[in-house]
Amino acid sequence: MSLSRTLIALALLGTGLAARAEDPAPAAAVTVDVAAPAAIQAAAAITLPEVDPDTYFTGKAGGTFGKDATKILPMNKRVGVAGFRVVFVTDNSIKAQVRASYFGGVDRSGASAKMDVGLSGVDGKTLQAITDQAYATFLAQLAAAGREVVPAEEFQKFFAELQPTATSPEQPYRKEVTLGYGKQTGVAYSPTGIPLWFSNWDGLWSDKTFDQHNIKRFNEAAQRSGAMVVAPVIVVDFAQMSSSGNRSGFLAREASVGATLSMSVSAFSSSLTNALEVRGGYVSKGEDARVNLTQGIGSEIGFATMQEVKKEDNSATKGMFDALGGLMGMANAGGAARSKSTNQAVTNNEAYAEAARDALSRATGTFAAWFRKHPAS
Repeated sequence: MSLSRTLIALALLGTGLAARAEDPAPAAAVTVDVAAPAAIQAAAAITLPEVDPDTYFTGKAGGTFGKDATKILPMNKRVGVAGFRVVFVTDNSIKAQVRASYFGGVDRSGASAKMDVGLSGVDGKTLQAITDQAYATFLAQLAAAGREVVPAEEFQKFFAELQPTATSPEQPYRKEVTLGYGKQTGVAYSPTGIPLWFSNWDGLWSDKTFDQHNIKRFNEAAQRSGAMVVAPVIVVDFAQMSSSGNRSGFLAREASVGATLSMSVSAFSSSLTNALEVRGGYVSKGEDARVNLTQGIGSEIGFATMQEVKKEDNSATKGMFDALGGLMGMANAGGAARSKSTNQAVTNNEAYAEAARDALSRATGTFAAWFRKHPAS
């Protein structure tokens, strides 16, 4: 049986959102064959989110100055998924600072706070299974949106030409990125049987900062397929971090940070390429846009508890020296206020998988609903 004739039974399991993380999800059970009646019937059972996708996704051809992506969506009924990269955040770090200042005889010695939250209790086998399931669900959602989904075997030449990212079950691709006042560490997975790859267009999580090899091969694959081709990079985060930021001592005295455990897709970006002609690896005729999620899409399913592992706080010592200094007319004798908290989000494979699948299904479903709202003409 060919890869494209295995239908989408796994995608239907994904819509239930309660399947165990240990359930197998091999690549051979992931691809939609829209020519098969059973697949069409199964896709019809998929329910897309009843939201306005235009409020969640945006993009323009040529980066920021070209045609709006919503004008590109109707150009082709066929849609191909040439990549599906899921980044699972495993560590979050956030900080805040009040910059020290001295003016008019008043010493404001500043303050700083930092909070680390790590994910505990999820293994790589579970993350791979979640990725396989999310991919299957996404293909079914695109079919439910009224699009003809290109079989995966049509991208085999593309997969063979790629410069893949080094990864293995024992050592998954891992990267730390800086976001605002914090940092994140994540591990990336691709559906079983599909190589993990990034291009120079894939932003912070990519390992191909300047190398254009993969994006050129992607454009050529889009032309060969005769389809509109996408390759999402989806970030699944387990915590919402907050920070009072970096403020002047003239305006603030305290630095504060916090975290709430909440599963969400915090980022979702993809190329959207309808290549009629490609020269030198670049789209010379057709449309090529980059689309991004404008707001997070979350799950309400609880999955973990927060446990404090270590806390460092100089408030007691500072208070004592400030009091002594006050008696001698010395303000802020205790120096800058500093605090640091190290925490773990403790979960298990089953609970994490249920919440992650829910967030992923909502996000990919909203993206598919974008294709439904702007149907092929």
